[in-house]
Amino acid sequence: MTMMTVHWQKCIKNSLWCQFNEKLLNDGRLEARLGDYSAGISGVYIIWTGTDTNRTVLKVGSGIIKDKLAADLKNPDIQAHKPTRLYVTWASTLSAIGSEKIQKGMEKFLEIVFKPKLVEYSPDVDLVMINLPRWRKSVPPL
Repeated sequence: MTMMTVHWQKCIKNSLWCQFNEKLLNDGRLEARLGDYSAGISGVYIIWTGTDTNRTVLKVGSGIIKDKLAADLKNPDIQAHKPTRLYVTWASTLSAIGSEKIQKGMEKFLEIVFKPKLVEYSPDVDLVMINLPRWRKSVPPL
């Protein structure tokens, strides 16, 4: 099994998790400047509700983060939790040949660890372990 280290993103001065809302999609944080144009950041993400000590992971995913989050903002199963405040974090990974398979392996690992309420079809891929976000309360072991 492969192990990789990723950097989980926070929003305000690297201390607070990002609220999951439309504003996040439009502030440029989910795009990389590449010369005269920008491209969507590719990687893995986690959407949850609650607090650091009492959270419910709703979904994990992978791909072009901005595109995936835009679709998730329209998902009624996720939006049903909006009154309790939604949060998101993501980690970018290299966009290269074969990266989709690696991202899917990371997504599968996150599904095993966090057992999200909403799970999409998971293709048969090799598990890719990654470091987890640094929650205040420890995450459950595998």
